[in-house]
Amino acid sequence: MSPARPRAAVIGAGMSGLCSAVLLAMHGYDVQVFEQHSKPGGLLHRFSRRGVPYETGFHYCGSIDRKDILGRCLAHLGVLDRLEWTPLDPEGFDIVRLPGREFAIPVGVERLRERLVDAFPHEEKGITGFLADMLEAIEHYGLYRFRAEIDPQSFLQWEAISVGDVLARHVADPELEAILSAQGSLYGVATHEAPFGLHAVIVHHFLSGAWRAHGGGDALADALVQRLDELGGELHQNAEVTRLLLDENRRARGVELASGERFAADLVISSLHPRLLFDLIPEEGVVRKAYRTRILDQKVGMSHFGVYAELDAPVQALQRRNLYRLTEDDAGCILRDIAPDDVPFYFAACPPSTQGRDGKEKHTLLLTCALGWDKVARWSDSRHGRRPQGYKDLKKNLQDSVMEAFLRDFPQVRPSVRRVESSTPLTTLHYSRSPNGAMYGHYHSVPQMGRYRLPQIIRIHNFIQVGQGVFTPGILGATLSAYYGCGYHLGLSRLVQELEAT
Repeated sequence: MSPARPRAAVIGAGMSGLCSAVLLAMHGYDVQVFEQHSKPGGLLHRFSRRGVPYETGFHYCGSIDRKDILGRCLAHLGVLDRLEWTPLDPEGFDIVRLPGREFAIPVGVERLRERLVDAFPHEEKGITGFLADMLEAIEHYGLYRFRAEIDPQSFLQWEAISVGDVLARHVADPELEAILSAQGSLYGVATHEAPFGLHAVIVHHFLSGAWRAHGGGDALADALVQRLDELGGELHQNAEVTRLLLDENRRARGVELASGERFAADLVISSLHPRLLFDLIPEEGVVRKAYRTRILDQKVGMSHFGVYAELDAPVQALQRRNLYRLTEDDAGCILRDIAPDDVPFYFAACPPSTQGRDGKEKHTLLLTCALGWDKVARWSDSRHGRRPQGYKDLKKNLQDSVMEAFLRDFPQVRPSVRRVESSTPLTTLHYSRSPNGAMYGHYHSVPQMGRYRLPQIIRIHNFIQVGQGVFTPGILGATLSAYYGCGYHLGLSRLVQELEAT
């Protein structure tokens, strides 16, 4: 009789949880994934109205070429070729629009340098120096460069210095500074606080190529679930984990659901935000008091306001392009909260069109802006779908303000707007359980990264944390967190070798 396969329980079916589940199933584990929502995906979710799907958290991703880390990981997981991908415009996949200038960010570091120098010839030396620092920094991010080992001293050096510090070292033109830091909205940290190494990895990832997936976040989540099913794993939906089962040696032995059902496991992976862990282990002494205090005192990531519009026709200027619209020559406005009639920044994207139930082509527009949790926290005890009128009024006023800000820039779109919906941090909290409706887990600032990064391995044996809350943000960060997390049990060098052979 062959020995029983080791069992793994994965809490949460977002990107990091599903990638972890597939990795473990590929290596012989009997994997059970538990998702509190009625569908997988976490922040990958799409929602539909009248048969028209809208993206919420998966706008675009960096290079899916097999020579780059995300493409290689998705190929290794067996899902890359299950999706239909559309490249964004290599001559300008991101457009940064300032009050007096518009700049198109192209694919390729050298192409970007040339275009920046053309626009800011007086800053040529600084532009070259800034991009050289970016290329140096990414070399110290281990798995991003297909390495199992890192040089801690060099790695910490680049996480201890802010984007603002590096900008000040190289450039002086405020428009140039805003362009070089505008993509900071991809991780939501102020320029003077954002670790330069983190910024370098994320920006370089997109400069290597920018892509959208047809079917959006749902397609990516569904491909991972399909792959898990082929490997013998199982996804349980509407299955909220309420307790982590431990033995007397603080060793994870499984999970308990809200229904009271228990699942035994030899390994437990949690993709929850670390704050939510304490709801699963109410007993004192399981984790150190200092760790509990550290987690609860950490600043969580930025939250946002989303606007979703159905259009009769595509926005031609945003076909295969995204827009970063700043009202000031200062990237700081990206994190400033919107208010009625005050929209300091918005991000705009138009996902690939889809076919509606009536057989006609449907076009959508996504707009996102910063909105702090404190603006909606007073209604956090109300039920989703039954919020008080005050909340509804604020939401409608903000929705109208953001849409008007976009239509002032694109007045030709106004006649084609058919329907507009919106979401707040309360919406994000409801569907993802992310504390304060945070988009990117915790606030990835210099004081909370580097040597202060939250650990994936804690005092509980056979328990690993993955996701944006303990790693870097976005699709890339969530994926790499799964490889690093599973690497503790499977061997990171082994996973790197498999990636290299893919």
